[in-house]
Amino acid sequence: MSRSEWGDAALRSTLWLVLGGWVGAWVFFAFGVSTTAFRVLPSTELAGLVVGPLLAGLHVYGAAAGIVLAAVTLGLGRGPLLAAVPVLLAALCSYSELGVTGEIDSIREQVSGPAATFEATQRFGVLHRRSLALFGAVGIGAFGLLVAHARYDSKLARVETPTSDPNVA
Repeated sequence: MSRSEWGDAALRSTLWLVLGGWVGAWVFFAFGVSTTAFRVLPSTELAGLVVGPLLAGLHVYGAAAGIVLAAVTLGLGRGPLLAAVPVLLAALCSYSELGVTGEIDSIREQVSGPAATFEATQRFGVLHRRSLALFGAVGIGAFGLLVAHARYDSKLARVETPTSDPNVA
């Protein structure tokens, strides 16, 4: 392997490790962690307290993964669109964590218990739906990136695969 082949292999490995980790973590959180927490814990408030920090970790990972994926995509020469999508997803993760989750945390005490207000409960509902929509959009976007890069690698493999024609030397 030449030096550039090693660099390309390192970039492609990084791409698949970061992207696979992102999609895998998102799926596990959505279909494993959050559903289990809300099903087995005695209250939605307690489940929210467990799920919240884990979601924060996913948001931070998503923001970092998006930037890394954009850089790797550009390093592989895969075009500006495939580099722009992870940056957009990183921005959505950042907005969800710093904007939506931040506001949810600021009204949490006014949503349940003796300090609960109707307005805070209504606002929590709006923010929670926004959070779910952002989570879904990021998950779909990351999965879309997975498919796009798989198609790119598949096309690359077809170009690089030697022909099986016995007449070709």
